[in-house]
Amino acid sequence: MRAAGSTLTFSRSPLPEALAGLAALGYTTVELAALEGWAHVAPSRLAADFPAEAAAVRRALAVAPLRVTALNAGLGDVDGAEGLRRAAALFRLAATLGALVVTLPAGPSGAPLDAAAGRLQPLVAEAARYGVTLSVETHIGALTEDPAAAVALCRRVPGLKLTLDPSHYWAGLPQGQGWEAVLPFVAHVHLRDAGLGGWDAIQVWPGKGEVDFRRVAAALRAAGYRGGCAVEYIDTLPVVGGGTAAEAAAEMARQAEAWGLPSAETAGTGGSDLRGDR
Repeated sequence: MRAAGSTLTFSRSPLPEALAGLAALGYTTVELAALEGWAHVAPSRLAADFPAEAAAVRRALAVAPLRVTALNAGLGDVDGAEGLRRAAALFRLAATLGALVVTLPAGPSGAPLDAAAGRLQPLVAEAARYGVTLSVETHIGALTEDPAAAVALCRRVPGLKLTLDPSHYWAGLPQGQGWEAVLPFVAHVHLRDAGLGGWDAIQVWPGKGEVDFRRVAAALRAAGYRGGCAVEYIDTLPVVGGGTAAEAAAEMARQAEAWGLPSAETAGTGGSDLRGDR
């Protein structure tokens, strides 16, 4: 399979079981969830005892065996020094594992751009210390739900990139229009079909929704995109049209092979224990 699988497809399971589930679906690369209070790596624990937490992740990956191409992260309800401490641990883990992109939330819709930029700029600088790219996801309810705001945020924070999730640009406010403006800033892509009906239509069986993935793939190629992509069907959300999140994730990966998106096997390769030891 060319796309990576998200461990959120098995968010209810411990990391070793989630990785085993993705391997059973045929994935060889994964996007690792590091979402405080949810799955699968807690940034607070990672920051408190990096050697032990990182070793546990490495052991689970070795057993699967799978390789991490990106981290999908959330720091929890913290900011300032504690937020930076947790983020630095995530960037260190990403560098150690060879994952070149860490995705974090952009902040809520309607928040002042200057405040969001001020919060994200130190994180971008910290990520760069580890050779990692920080991106924020295009997401319903976030600043980035509006493509114009997403672009404005990236322009205010040099080095900040976007994780493009087209499902949010079809189910959300853009309704499949105007999202191409974000393409110059895209560093990672999430794949999941969706309808046009808001959050209730955010996760649809592949091919039964409205997202024009061939158009998305063609636009990314035309923009010179060289990053990776991850299938993100989440087991805590229903799949409109039937099937489980795992079944939908397997089907989406099969369909994605025909779109000409970059391979997860060639995006974010490498990694260095020396970078991770900073």
